[in-house]
Amino acid sequence: MLKSRAFTLIELLVVIAIIAILAAILFPVFAQAKMAAKKTNDLNQLKQLATANMMYLNDSDDQFIVYPWAPGTADLGPHWADRIQPYVKSKSIFADPSNTQSLYFLAGGWKPGATSKTDTNTANLYRVTYSFNHLISQGDDDYTTIKSASQSSVESVAETALLGPSPNWFTWSTCRITNGQADLYWNVSAPPTGSWNWGYEFWGGVNGGGYNGGANFAYVDGHALYSKLAKGPDAKDGAGPNGLYAGAFIKAKTRPNATTTGVCPAGYDSATIGY
Repeated sequence: MLKSRAFTLIELLVVIAIIAILAAILFPVFAQAKMAAKKTNDLNQLKQLATANMMYLNDSDDQFIVYPWAPGTADLGPHWADRIQPYVKSKSIFADPSNTQSLYFLAGGWKPGATSKTDTNTANLYRVTYSFNHLISQGDDDYTTIKSASQSSVESVAETALLGPSPNWFTWSTCRITNGQADLYWNVSAPPTGSWNWGYEFWGGVNGGGYNGGANFAYVDGHALYSKLAKGPDAKDGAGPNGLYAGAFIKAKTRPNATTTGVCPAGYDSATIGY
């Protein structure tokens, strides 16, 4: 009959070392899997919001939601998220849990969930970390005209972003020249420490922020897609005018075929980051 024996100290240390090595190998894998799940959830939320906007289009004569604001205008109604609530019936879908940025709202405008422009009851409010493409929901370059674009007026519906990550009420565009053609893309900036506090699009810092250096977007045709960030030469936190830096999401155009002359429109070049 065989006798059982206890582990020696050396054997115990070897087992512990093996477990530590396996843990060191597996923990990053688990972290990546968790991030991939969050990225997929975010993509699904944007897809659902895109579908809700397609339903809104059917009920609004092919017109997307318009930002109810322009300089000097009066009270023009609820936040865009509240306008498509009847089609989604969920408040949580408007916020990506991975994006923990502070939220900024249009001064004088309705906050998400507010019952009026002056509603200060925080119990009514909810987080929104997505925003409309300003050239779709405002319909112009300088935010002075109250109108929105129609789906049929967009040249390339599969390339033009409708919704993307932003804690603000509208987005900016930046011009990138590719093969002699100048196009407008979804702009990106790092939140500065000063008074501007735009906090745009790319949470978690310039290096490795968002989802593995990119973000999800919903498009005018109703699909959703991931895009990597293309950095400019001055891509670092707080660099550039008012804390902005030269960078754009290369699969998220805001207006395809902005110009074919190979020259960025005034105020949209990647040096000034256009506004």
